[in-house]
Amino acid sequence: MPFGFNHELVCLISRNALWSFFSDIKLEHVHNVPADDQPTIVAATHHNMIVDPAVLSVTYPHQRRLHYWAKNTMFINPYAKSFLTDCGVVPVDRTTKNNAQLYAATFEVLKLGEAVAVFPEGTSHTLPKLSAFKDGTSFAALEYAKIVYENNVPNADGTMPTYATILPVGIVYPEKSKYRSVVIVNYGKPISVESYLPLYLEDPKKAAKQLTRATEVAMEKLTVNAPDWDSKNAADMARWLLFPGESVLINDYIPITQSLINAFTTLGQDDVEIQKLQASLVIYKYELEALLLKDSQIAKYNEKNITAVSTTVDLLKRTAASLLDLPLFLPGLVAHLPLYVAGYYAGKFEIYEEVRAQNKIFFGIMLVPIIYISAFIWAWLKLFHGTFFGFFVALATLVVFIWYHVVSIDERYAHFKDLLGRWRLFDAVVLGRGMWRRKERILHLKNLRSENLMRIRKLITDYNGSNDDIHVVWLALRQRVRQFGDVSKLRSKKKALAKQYEWCFEG
Repeated sequence: MPFGFNHELVCLISRNALWSFFSDIKLEHVHNVPADDQPTIVAATHHNMIVDPAVLSVTYPHQRRLHYWAKNTMFINPYAKSFLTDCGVVPVDRTTKNNAQLYAATFEVLKLGEAVAVFPEGTSHTLPKLSAFKDGTSFAALEYAKIVYENNVPNADGTMPTYATILPVGIVYPEKSKYRSVVIVNYGKPISVESYLPLYLEDPKKAAKQLTRATEVAMEKLTVNAPDWDSKNAADMARWLLFPGESVLINDYIPITQSLINAFTTLGQDDVEIQKLQASLVIYKYELEALLLKDSQIAKYNEKNITAVSTTVDLLKRTAASLLDLPLFLPGLVAHLPLYVAGYYAGKFEIYEEVRAQNKIFFGIMLVPIIYISAFIWAWLKLFHGTFFGFFVALATLVVFIWYHVVSIDERYAHFKDLLGRWRLFDAVVLGRGMWRRKERILHLKNLRSENLMRIRKLITDYNGSNDDIHVVWLALRQRVRQFGDVSKLRSKKKALAKQYEWCFEG
């Protein structure tokens, strides 16, 4: 089934939008992806509305194009039909219970050795674990296998059709609605449907249920799943405390976070102290959010007290550094300010988190052309006086301007958030403004962090030899220690970070 101009245009827009919104999209276990000529049903998690298919289409290995399902009623309008068909979207007739008719267009795609991406959870959601899976993916794969098995007719090119495999994919968003956050696309091992075909020929529903369960189990291993939000939040805060400076950029985010969740869930059943630790970590997270602070901002005071002098000095240092950097970044900040304001309110007034990133990106797509075209016209007419040569210079200047802003935004955005956090500490501790005893709460927060850090480290050392999940975390910690090498040769900033891992040094 051909992909046309509209598909390439949508992918181009999506690629630039994702590049601008997320700081990184990491692909893991790409070696599991089937060959490009293998008919494949890509079964992915669905946590982030239209962002999910955008991430899949833009980053799928070898630039293989993906088809998607849409209700056949969307194809009634001839213009919509032309656009959707050009984008590779295949219709699904949901009014029939006949699987052969329901997925007829899908089977035509699979016969060509192409790939269809589906979301077995059905709808996008914000849950601490995967949502309930529907059986449509399994029925499509098994019904196609049945057709191949019973009709065994060569393709137009003379090759014999093969069964489609299901490729489980976990799309993980550590902070899915946050600007400049990270996306992890984790590919699992392909699931063969051949072993389920005999049962499907006898009992289609039972076979589909079994295949759906197998797909669900495979996708659970590729993602982070918790029984409740308290377990997830406690694991997130424990990861922040154990791996300082890594934030959500942590390379092994999925196995570490899942291992911490498993440890809290299993060990907490019999150990009251672990239950208390989990509750304390959750309280620490909620207090940080209530005070609009980050753990890294409290962590700066590990070895010194939060006083009027220390908060003032830290604020002045960061302010001075920001002022020195401002001339380089100010033009980009001013030009993109409407974009940031629109994105902020697009997220603020959306109650469903799974929709926020989509809305922010949508407003960005709408405003970016206006901002850049206006900037180009202004530069061409005002700086280069509307000359023919000035047209190309203004265009080149705009390209460099956009590139510089995007590649430098992460560091500047981190500095801005750090400055904002230091101001809030200064405002509470020195100026004493605000209600609800902010100064006392911040001082208590520092003590709570120190207590949680001591207790989570004790949990790791106590259970390292007896709990597999804790051992996974310990191995990750030891990997960081080895990366430091000879601590005495490290520079001050790196040495300060290495010092926070001294507790797990061996010998």
